[in-house]
Amino acid sequence: MTPEQEKQVFNRIIAFFGDESQKIMAIEEMSELIKELTKELRDRGDVEHIAEEIADVEIMLSQLKIIYNVHDKVASVRDYKLNRISKIMDELERKQAS
Repeated sequence: MTPEQEKQVFNRIIAFFGDESQKIMAIEEMSELIKELTKELRDRGDVEHIAEEIADVEIMLSQLKIIYNVHDKVASVRDYKLNRISKIMDELERKQAS
């Protein structure tokens, strides 16, 4: 599915179920991912379930970006944070190598 097709599907979902319902669903999906990760940390996890929950959370995050109209802002902040952690890692690795 192309990004444009995905966006059309997300917009249809939001229009059909409404913003509030999808915000609640996002919270529920994130909770389910937390549960699966916790199970895995207790050696009772299942990678297939984790993958499914990650997919669900990614779908809901895409909808939240549409609902809040923050796609570009999220991308910008994400890039900033990745660059920042990369610089921190460079410094920590330099110190470790010394």
